[in-house]
Amino acid sequence: MNHSVERLSKNQRIQHIILLVSMIMLSITGLALKFHNNSFSVWLIKLEGGIWVRGLIHRIFAIVLILLSLYHLLWVTFTDEGHKELMAITPRLKDISDFFKKLLYNLGLSNRQPQFAKYDYLQKLQYWGVVIGTIIMVITGLILWFVNQSMAILPKWIIDVTMLIHGWDGVMIFIVLFLFHLYNVHLNPEVFPMSKTWIDGKISTDRLKLEHRLEYDKLLSDKEDENK
Repeated sequence: MNHSVERLSKNQRIQHIILLVSMIMLSITGLALKFHNNSFSVWLIKLEGGIWVRGLIHRIFAIVLILLSLYHLLWVTFTDEGHKELMAITPRLKDISDFFKKLLYNLGLSNRQPQFAKYDYLQKLQYWGVVIGTIIMVITGLILWFVNQSMAILPKWIIDVTMLIHGWDGVMIFIVLFLFHLYNVHLNPEVFPMSKTWIDGKISTDRLKLEHRLEYDKLLSDKEDENK
């Protein structure tokens, strides 16, 4: 019989939703400015209330993202739940071998799929991509936000490079989150039209066994220990 188990706690789901909303708003307001000569961007800026209001919205959600990042840092550092999740999603040498095993399986050169724990190599890649991308966005964003103060201590060429990095990093995050992540988590045939894990935190034991066999085996082992 197929049951459901908790995969994401309420804390994790709230963090994910705040990240989702802030990233969407930062992408809408940021990309509209980066591609401001585009007719769609012109319409979008008008919809946002003009250049000044667009900038205000962008900064508000930048603050939301910064506060969320600080909270997440404290969560993974000082709480048992957060530290456990950090250890589970930390890249390991096994992820490299899992990648090649999965590649061979997809090419039909092997009939055995790699077995994953709670997070596979793609999920780890997405998480750390967001972490690194957010760090870059926050640092470059603060330099551009306080550009007059920044120009007092930094040469202009650094400001120019910072603007370039901030803009294209935003494009890369948009591509990763809203194309790559969206497809893998929601639109791929195995979970279409949407995985509800990000809403209710649940995953079926059948799906857990299929996609995260090592986590499934650990769950069974823990239950057996409890029944002893």
